[in-house]
Amino acid sequence: MGLEEDTMILNKMSELILSEMPKAEYSSIFNDFVESEFFLIDGDSLLVTCICEKSLKKGQELHFFYLVERYLVDLISKGGQFAIIFFKDAEYAYFNFPELLSVRTALILHLQHNSTIDVRTQFSGCLSQEWENFLEESYPYFLIVADEGLNQLQTHLFNFLIIQSWAMKVNAVLSSGQTPDILRLYAYFMPSKYNNQMFLKQNKKKIENAYKALIEQLKECRVSAFKPFFGNLRWNNMMEEAYETISLLKQLWPEGSDIRRVLCVTSCSLSLRMYHHFLENRKKTISDQKTNIQQVEKNCLSLQVMEDLCKLHCLSVVFRLHLPLSQRACTRVITSHWIKDIQTFLNMKNCCDYFILNNINIFEFWNLNLIHLCDLNDELLLKNIAFYYENENDQGLHLNLGNAIMKDYEYLWNAVSELVREFDVGKPFPLRTTKLNFLKKNPLPIKDTSKEKMPNLGFIPVSSELVDMFVGDILKDLPFLKRDDPIVTSLAKHKEFDELVHWHSHRPLSDDYDRTKCQYDEKSRDPYYLRNVQKYHVFQRFYGSSLESVSSKIIVTQDVKPKKNSEPKSKKANVGSISSIKMFYFSLSLLKLIFVQVSLLVSFHAMPYINI
Repeated sequence: MGLEEDTMILNKMSELILSEMPKAEYSSIFNDFVESEFFLIDGDSLLVTCICEKSLKKGQELHFFYLVERYLVDLISKGGQFAIIFFKDAEYAYFNFPELLSVRTALILHLQHNSTIDVRTQFSGCLSQEWENFLEESYPYFLIVADEGLNQLQTHLFNFLIIQSWAMKVNAVLSSGQTPDILRLYAYFMPSKYNNQMFLKQNKKKIENAYKALIEQLKECRVSAFKPFFGNLRWNNMMEEAYETISLLKQLWPEGSDIRRVLCVTSCSLSLRMYHHFLENRKKTISDQKTNIQQVEKNCLSLQVMEDLCKLHCLSVVFRLHLPLSQRACTRVITSHWIKDIQTFLNMKNCCDYFILNNINIFEFWNLNLIHLCDLNDELLLKNIAFYYENENDQGLHLNLGNAIMKDYEYLWNAVSELVREFDVGKPFPLRTTKLNFLKKNPLPIKDTSKEKMPNLGFIPVSSELVDMFVGDILKDLPFLKRDDPIVTSLAKHKEFDELVHWHSHRPLSDDYDRTKCQYDEKSRDPYYLRNVQKYHVFQRFYGSSLESVSSKIIVTQDVKPKKNSEPKSKKANVGSISSIKMFYFSLSLLKLIFVQVSLLVSFHAMPYINI
């Protein structure tokens, strides 16, 4: 009965979230007046979103960390103030994906030690009381969370987080479908509505029981996922083994080292010890018949094969220590996959990486450099090394590694042999003592990148008298792109600055155009109407001249054609001519009257002189 209730409440949660997704508003989460708003980012949602990036190839951890940091730097540059949350219960969702266990742990350590971002890892789950208290104290504006996980169980965990955030009046923003520009970040915004807030309060007991059942199911998945690798060894036993390995390394290297060398040595030694323990347990579980023992040895790869694989891994670490990124970027893309048994051992090694990184606090008083936490593994480079020793080395293509690389490799493998005390792991040379191919046979093992068009390299041409005066001679020797090059022409973008929306409300201007297009009736002869039409045209001309990169043009309209019925105009013309004649005669009579008065006045003044 309890399982049915848990399934029903999980389905109701999924249906509620799915019903709200079509209603989500795709808008800017950084509005003009709320840059100071504090928000949260679910760390596992960020991890899943970057892992599912199309440009990311499997095993390229450095590229993964680049995607994460690029996203976070973009948020910070836009004025975002946030904290990243990693729940302890969310870790259980990755035990079916051993390659992501160490990546998640390395991501947390990298953000804590190599950045100034606020990272919170003290919360057990999204339904804990500590998490609720944190939300009440910080009161974030929204939470960035994924709507889909790597599997159905992780998707349920994200659903619990969304439902609980709504109940605490915290809005949810989906991590998928986000689009950034220079000023803002657009995403799907799902506000905390009253109905969503009441869902958790009305079903609180059922939701808590479903959450506990989900965590128990994930813990069982952890046990089933670890059993093929470590047999009867429990979780605490593996933590103790990792702790012991790290303690031995501190005695072996008291001067300290960097995280790449430390993880390589400890993980390889712990993996070889665990594989040796795995083989011993397989032999004990069968009877003493020789045929069965031979069958077990045939089904499982020998310990020497795994030693060769660990040697190649140590060499790949040394390559990453010495090769610049420009050379690593030119690495061939090997399309061949690992054989099944090798992939199983690599999964075991990824689990060992996770145990070592979880005990990193042991190095608190030891000189450990954590800068390169973002570059702990490179599967593409390891495949290239394995492909070379399986195919090209036998064909006479000898690789000159150099003294520095060979010394560093020998130093690492000697440390591995010191940490493995149960058996002898062999000497560092030769690198391959077995003939088993680690990679599957493939007719096209190397991806053909010759057809891919490489972009032109060079500087963007600019003109400056000051620069030409001081470094003009140097610039002549540097490569410059042509002005018609696609890279240069792509920089001339005006879409982000086109006046298509209001700057304050982001409402399209087309609404105003449609509303004001037929507002005035220009055929009307009402003086008030005509005055408004004049003001409207003046405003339109002023607004058009203020737009950037748009030349203002004054449009002259045609004169209105006269109507066919012209009788009223002829009558008005006749009336005008009559009035003008009347005015002419009136002015003429007025001039005569003035002339008579002037002549009388002159004669009146001349009379006394005549009498004298």
